[in-house]
Amino acid sequence: MLRLAIAQLRPRKGAYEENLGRLGAVFREVGGQAEPPELIVAPEAALTGYFLEGGVRDLAVSADQLFHDLSCQHRDAQAPPLDVALGFYEVHQNRLHNSALYATLGGPEAGVRHVHRKIFLPTYGVFDEERFVEPGRSVQAFDTRWGRAAILICEDAWHSFTPMLAALSGAQLIIIPSASPARGVVSSEESPGRPGSLGRWTRIVQDMAGEHGVYVALAQLVGFEGGKAFPGGSLVATPRGDLLAEAPVFDEVVLQATLDFEEITRARADLPLLSDLEMRLPHLLGSLHEARRGGRPAEGAKPGSGSSEAPAQPTARATARPATPTLPARGVARDVRASCRSSVGRR
Repeated sequence: MLRLAIAQLRPRKGAYEENLGRLGAVFREVGGQAEPPELIVAPEAALTGYFLEGGVRDLAVSADQLFHDLSCQHRDAQAPPLDVALGFYEVHQNRLHNSALYATLGGPEAGVRHVHRKIFLPTYGVFDEERFVEPGRSVQAFDTRWGRAAILICEDAWHSFTPMLAALSGAQLIIIPSASPARGVVSSEESPGRPGSLGRWTRIVQDMAGEHGVYVALAQLVGFEGGKAFPGGSLVATPRGDLLAEAPVFDEVVLQATLDFEEITRARADLPLLSDLEMRLPHLLGSLHEARRGGRPAEGAKPGSGSSEAPAQPTARATARPATPTLPARGVARDVRASCRSSVGRR
């Protein structure tokens, strides 16, 4: 079981410290509950706003710096140990990325567990991401205190290949921080009382969850930037593709849900699509490689046979999971209280 909270935030554009304090207020609010959430998920660009353009250079931080700043907020909130996942603009090895951090705050296991860098950068319509940040190159599931998770950022989730990779690498929960402007008619038949674009998001989230037998948590930004509206409408879907929780539109809210991971087992037993994919994937990858060669069979293969006639490969369930180069949890080596004091006035 996992107690999950989605912080559907309305950040003030460019105000990193102020928005950090707003997230700290969420830590304080949920930390006082009788059964506080074990994981808080916040949207894409949750601490700066999304449409920064050239301002990314001034507001991007490293994953270690963000972890430090979140740890200070968590300490000041006097909240119990918890995990947090949120989107931020990152500087990493002298490159700028639209990224998401997963970290544990407080307790002996505190540290950064994973950073995902957005792969698909929209550069069309109102979007211009590729001008200001560079793409990531991988989707990897990673271990947490409660199980295995993976992160996709906004448009990453619109490509069916990325959640497939997450599920195949063992993710039980796919986390999607998003900053998706509202588009389409409000109160259509498909999404009554909600922008039409949220109808598309609902289909994506439910289909992703149902196809792979995983939980999916979508954390949407809310508010207005430069005349563009972010509607909110965050979602949680079950491994059967049903909606478990749905946030209102155009409001800041903390959406809470409890995930029962035994439901993954039951859903996959009833509809073993992921198991079928694991069995057939080696042959399908052979077809993909042949297509990339222009339809020419591999050297030594019979014409027309492609790679789909290659000897059967062991299924993913019959082999050990390969090691993934995720970031190990890094313990807090110095006193957080002292380091937080020393950083006052840094920005």
